[in-house]
Amino acid sequence: MTPNEPPVVYTIGHGAGSFSTLSGFLDRFNIATVIDVRTRPYSRHAPDFRRETLEHLTTSAGFGYRWMGDTLGGRDEAPEPAAFLASIHTVLTLTKEAPVVLLCAETDPAHCHRSTILAPALEQQGARVVHILSDGSTRFQQPTFDW
Repeated sequence: MTPNEPPVVYTIGHGAGSFSTLSGFLDRFNIATVIDVRTRPYSRHAPDFRRETLEHLTTSAGFGYRWMGDTLGGRDEAPEPAAFLASIHTVLTLTKEAPVVLLCAETDPAHCHRSTILAPALEQQGARVVHILSDGSTRFQQPTFDW
């Protein structure tokens, strides 16, 4: 990334996949840190994505791991606005150092808070958001409209 380029923040949903599939995508996009934005980072259907297991798998594979679901999660009460904005800034700071991916469970970003809440906030701060889809292709964040 050159100084004049906007930082790029990637997002991905794990769905019912495995960590090995996710790891392949992380390698392909040179991701350094996985930022887990699930409010409840546990999965009955995808055991690799229980928080403790995922943290172990990511660090063992050479990736960083951070859970930020308390301030960037999409369920329960909305976080205090200052904490939300501080976390958005943390994501942007990390992205300027090395590529990061925001991880949630929903594979389709259009049906996830990654697209409806996080991406607009990141883009408002000057970032570009790229969603990694379940087949490994990518899609830039689509504009959202307030009607």
